[in-house]
Amino acid sequence: MDTVRSHPAYAKINLHLAVGLPYPDGYHPIQSIFALVSLHDLIEVQWKKSSKFSVHVEGLDVYCKDGNDTLTQAARLWHAAGGAMVELDVRCHKHIPVKAGLGGGSSDAATLLTILGEIDEKQTLDDDVLFSIAQEVGSDVPFFLSSHHCALVTGKGENVIPLDLPKLSVLLVMPTCFNVSTAFAYRALDDMIERDVMRMLDEQELSWKLKRPTSEWKRWFFNDFQACVGHNSYYETLYRLSSVHSGHSGLTGSGACWFFISEDQAEVFAVERKVKAQLQDQVRCWTASTLASRNEFYV
Repeated sequence: MDTVRSHPAYAKINLHLAVGLPYPDGYHPIQSIFALVSLHDLIEVQWKKSSKFSVHVEGLDVYCKDGNDTLTQAARLWHAAGGAMVELDVRCHKHIPVKAGLGGGSSDAATLLTILGEIDEKQTLDDDVLFSIAQEVGSDVPFFLSSHHCALVTGKGENVIPLDLPKLSVLLVMPTCFNVSTAFAYRALDDMIERDVMRMLDEQELSWKLKRPTSEWKRWFFNDFQACVGHNSYYETLYRLSSVHSGHSGLTGSGACWFFISEDQAEVFAVERKVKAQLQDQVRCWTASTLASRNEFYV
């Protein structure tokens, strides 16, 4: 008999993101504050025991070739590491925009690994094994696999230290006329002749600063990709519209999504109205919130 289970896969924003010079293997060290927000995909898994393992993913054919997605990769690695012999049918109900810096693909993979870890108690892999699989799928996946709603993420993404963050209102602004490839963004960053490399903030001080009002965050928090993302006129407009309000704003991940965050929901709605009035059909907006815990979901 087939069994079905589904879980939301939440998006994230980077409240702060410093990027170092690449390691010999090409990966870059980072220091970043990740925070889950309520915008989410929904991962639905149907499975049954079988004499052979298989995985079939639906819902992502618009974005990538069949089998060339993080869900398929995560499932295959899970089975290779000792996961149960099952036939998996995975459906991704996609709501998080792609190439946005919101971590949708990584969150999808982590959510699937969580479900797979629950489907057969006798075959459940150790947390360390799941974490190793997460690292192999992508640098952001370990954060999404953790139980943390907000965390300081360092190294190649493998170091995840929980941080406290209250429920805050968030505006997400995604351009409709372009997106940003992560690989392209890192190349552009590496091609910059002069830049402040890895302006590391003290971890204890960073945790204290996160507890200050969002209006003060712009004094300390930044995103290195903002210097090389391009589309200067577009982002300058967003910065101008959001900077006159109390709160913090900036690029998330390597782009292309822009966020505005505040304790005051009215401030978020005010920024949204101005963004839509100024940029009209150039943007798509979502109002959301940070999550108070990994298991709490806000519409």
